Amino acid sequence: MEDSAFATPGIAAGAGFWIRVGARLIDTVYGIILGLFAGVLGGIVLVLLDRAGLIEPGWQRRVQGLNIAGWALSLLGAFLYHSLTEGIYGASLGKLICQLRVVTEEGQSITMSRALLRSLAYYVDGLFFGLVGYSAMKESPLNQRYGDRWAHTVVVRSKDLPSGSAKGAELFVLGLLMGSVLWMVLAGLGLIIHVM
Repeated sequence: MEDSAFATPGIAAGAGFWIRVGARLIDTVYGIILGLFAGVLGGIVLVLLDRAGLIEPGWQRRVQGLNIAGWALSLLGAFLYHSLTEGIYGASLGKLICQLRVVTEEGQSITMSRALLRSLAYYVDGLFFGLVGYSAMKESPLNQRYGDRWAHTVVVRSKDLPSGSAKGAELFVLGLLMGSVLWMVLAGLGLIIHVM
């Protein structure tokens, strides 16, 4: 299978596996912090519902245990967070800190549809502790995991961004706020659904 990397004169190299793992770990820690805030906010909503008589007594005991709705909604929140931050700005918080950006194979800013596709494909690339994505990246001259290949995107170092593809800081703030709020709301909603 011919890789489209050879038709990409503006991109010399894609970012390596380990720097991308570092960015994902930063995003995971950020997600845990958002989850803590979501739990507090969800708890406040539950107390208000209890005081208004809109929830059955004993909800505090129901908070414990396996929360499949919370897990699924948190997973959806993480997916939307990555899609929004990368689709709007080209980087999640972790990628920004690690000085990485997502661009098209032609070196342009990615669209939201490409961001959604590559974020969805992460759940394939992340299998077996990232071994699937790692092996795909080893076979690609631009270090593209399957999600990047399917979405025709490349993760590059910020210093290697082709001219004209950089975006302003206000778009990063917008993407981060939208993605973070959605992630927290969905995680908090998962807690509320679990108790109801």
